[in-house]
Formats: sequence, structure tokens, C-alpha cells
Amino acid sequence: MRDGERNRLVACRGCGNRVPREARRCPACGMRAPTRAEADAAATAADRREEDATKPRAAGGESRRPAVRKRRRALGLVLGALLVLTGAGVAAIYVTRPPVAPPLVHRPDPPPAEPAPQAPAEPASQQAAAEPTRSLPEASRPSRSRGKSDWLFFFKPGDWLARMADDALLGVVIRVEKTYAFDDGSRGPAYVVQSMEGDERVVDADELERTARLK
Repeated sequence: MRDGERNRLVACRGCGNRVPREARRCPACGMRAPTRAEADAAATAADRREEDATKPRAAGGESRRPAVRKRRRALGLVLGALLVLTGAGVAAIYVTRPPVAPPLVHRPDPPPAEPAPQAPAEPASQQAAAEPTRSLPEASRPSRSRGKSDWLFFFKPGDWLARMADDALLGVVIRVEKTYAFDDGSRGPAYVVQSMEGDERVVDADELERTARLK
């Protein structure tokens, strides 16, 4: 026991007078071991402290709480991450989901179209009168070269000619006649054309120039 503990004054068990802790007799009442109860209590407390000091601590007693806190924190982080991933997956499914097509509405079929009324047929005489006057064929037109002695010939001997209507080959010009007597008694310029078969024929100058072209 330290010196400070020994010299500390305590109350006497008999009269309550203050006496040193190690006093064997109280000078006031003469009681022996006036501080025995106090000494026993102090010794008991000291023994307990020593026992507590010598008793081995439980392994991990103090470090268990931080470990528990760390585990709880890690568990909370894991749960939070799972919640975030779950929310992201649900959002992705909702965004990438194809839109739902609206239900088809059955529309009734339209009624069949009524045939257009036909105009009454006109008589043949009225129809013929309504048609425009058709142009005469090229061959039946009056010749512009008949009776002219100063006609300028467009084709010359040696030219190969083809019909304008169907591009068929007519033949080759052999010669030109400035004044030719036709079967109807009229006279005028004409072309003498030889066909591919070797036949020669005389054609009015204006008629040939209107219906043929150079091949």
C-alpha cells in the first residue's frame, strides 16, 4: 500500500473520530482497530482491481464492435447496389419494350359502286355528222407539180428511197422527167424509180417527195 493511502484519515468505527488509516487504537474512545471495516473495504476493492487487472480479456471484446459496424456498412452498400441495379434493369426493360399496337378496328366494307348511267346511242347519221372530216390520204391529194415545167426536183438519180409510213424500201431513182404525160392526159414532172425486183415505175414528183425519204 502506498504512503498516501496509509496516512489518509478515516472515521473511527466506535466514535467517528478521524484517525490515521493504520492506527491500532482510537485515542478518543480507545477502541482497537478503529479502521478495520474501512481497511477491509479498501482491501476488497484493491483485490477486485487486481483480479480485474490479472483476468485475461475476452479475445476480440473491444474490436468486435468495429467489425460489426463494418459488416453492417458493407451489407448496406450491397443492398443499395442491388436496389440500384434492379431499378436500372426494370427501366431498361420498360424503355426497350416494343409499343403495344392498338387493336384493329373492323370497318365495314364500302357499298359496291353503282354503274355509271350510259348515254343513249346516237343514230349512225348523227355520229357520222359529229365526226371531224378526216384528211385525204397522201396519194389522193391534188399534185402541186402537175403542169409545172420549172419544178425543182428534191431527189436525184442514184438516191435510194424508203416509204415514210413504214420505212419500207421503195427502190432507187433512175432518172427524172421534167415533162411526163400521165395516163389521165395531164403533164408534169415525175421520177422514174426502179424497185428491188427490177421493175420501173413513174411516180408524180410531188407525190413521191411527200411520201418518201432518203434511205
